[in-house]
Amino acid sequence: MKKKEIFLASFLLAILALLSAYFSYLTNTHTKKELNKMNEKTTFSVIENTPLFKKEYGKQYEQIVLREESHFLAEVNRFLDLNYEPEEINQIYAFLRRANIEKLLDSEKRNVKEYYSISNFDVDKIHRYEEYQRTHNCNLKEAVLKVNIGLDHDFYTQIEEIENKSDFTVLVNKYHSLGEYEPTDLKPLSYDAKYQLREQARNAFEELVSAAKLENVSIRPYSAYRSYEYQTSLYDKYVARDGKDVADTYSARPGHSEHQTGLAVDVWSEGFHEITKTDAKWLEENSYKYGFIVRYTKENKNITGYIEEPWHLRYLGRDIALDVYEKKIAYDEYYDLYLK
Repeated sequence: MKKKEIFLASFLLAILALLSAYFSYLTNTHTKKELNKMNEKTTFSVIENTPLFKKEYGKQYEQIVLREESHFLAEVNRFLDLNYEPEEINQIYAFLRRANIEKLLDSEKRNVKEYYSISNFDVDKIHRYEEYQRTHNCNLKEAVLKVNIGLDHDFYTQIEEIENKSDFTVLVNKYHSLGEYEPTDLKPLSYDAKYQLREQARNAFEELVSAAKLENVSIRPYSAYRSYEYQTSLYDKYVARDGKDVADTYSARPGHSEHQTGLAVDVWSEGFHEITKTDAKWLEENSYKYGFIVRYTKENKNITGYIEEPWHLRYLGRDIALDVYEKKIAYDEYYDLYLK
C-alpha cells in the first residue's frame, strides 16, 4: 500500500474513532439536551416507565419533541386528550409564551396556527382580534396590537389598574390607571424648586436643557409632576370651560396622567407661552439622547387619544427612548410589543 493511501486510511479511522467516542458520550450521559442536539425528535421512550406515560399515545409521543420541564408529559397528555396533533403540540411549545400555553391547557381545543408568528397575542383575546380584523379590514398582526392596547373599546372603558406604578417604563394611558399613586423619589429642579421630577428624570432633563442651550435652543418647564388631586382640579376646570369631549383630547383624567408618574414634563420656549417650531424640531430629533421621547405626536393621536403635543416629554431612559425613536411608533405600541 502506498504511503498516501496508508495516511488516508489512518485519517479516516481516526475520524471514525472520534465520532464513535462522541456518540458514546451522548448515549452514556443520557441528558435530554444533548440527545435533542443529536436528534430533534427524541421520543418519549426514555421516560416510558413513568406513571404518566400512556400506551395509547405511543405513536403520538414518537412525533413530539421531548422537553426537559418536569410537567411536560402531563401537559402533553392534556393536549392529546384535547385532540391536538403532535405537530401542533411541537409548534405550541416552539412559538407560544408560557401564559398562552397554560390558557390552552385550560380550554377547549383552539386553532392558533395563524398566531405562531405573533408573539404578543393573548389566547383570551382571540375573538376580539377576529372581530377587530373583520370590522377594520386589517391584517391579524395589526389587529392583535390594536386590541392589546385596548382600541377595540372606547377610551376610558375597560380600565386596568397599573401594577408596576414606579417602573420607569410604566405605561399610563386612557386604559391604564395609576389610581392615587405618588412617587417617593421626587426632586425639585435645581434652578426652579416648584417643578419636581423623579430624581433620575430630573437629572436627565437638566442635562437636556443644558445641551439644548449649546445649540441655541432655550426651553423651560411649565409643568412637571402633578398629584392626583391637582390633576383632578385641572381636568375639572377644563371640562367646565370646554366640555368633557373636548377636554379629553388634551387633558388626562385623574389617575391617567403621565405627569403623576414624575416622569413627564411640559416645556415652553424661553420667552414664549408655547414651544416654537424650531425648538420642537430639536426636541423631536434629540430628546431621546437624554432618555426622553415626545409622547403625543400627530401620527399617533388615534392611538393615544390626545392632540399633538410637541411640548410633552416622557422619560424612559436612554436605551428605550432610542429604540422608540428609531422604531417610530407610539409608546403604547412599543410597550405591548417589547416590554409587556
